[in-house]
Amino acid sequence: MVEELYKNINGNYEEALSRMQNDERIKKFLGFFLADTSYNELKSAMESKSLDDAFRAAHTLKGVCKNMAFTALSIVAEAITEELRAHNFEKAEEIFPSVTNEYNIVITEINKIM
Repeated sequence: MVEELYKNINGNYEEALSRMQNDERIKKFLGFFLADTSYNELKSAMESKSLDDAFRAAHTLKGVCKNMAFTALSIVAEAITEELRAHNFEKAEEIFPSVTNEYNIVITEINKIM
């Protein structure tokens, strides 16, 4: 079940398993991810065009995704983080729909097994 989730989200199950030891622990952290507010903070900051807040939220989301081995989501989260770090808000706005798409895929797949 958990391994299938990682396949469906283009994540790295083996990396997550090596970090968290077993599927039950991974599921515990998947629950924490559902409660994480960094994506919603990023969305709000992008809507209000708050560069600093968007950067902080994107950076947090990137870190969480890397720790969870959500490969596809972490790639786009890293891309938007780097554009915001460079103060390139316009480019970040172009990337944000990809972040939203990958985030929604992850949330949908987590909700299937929780």
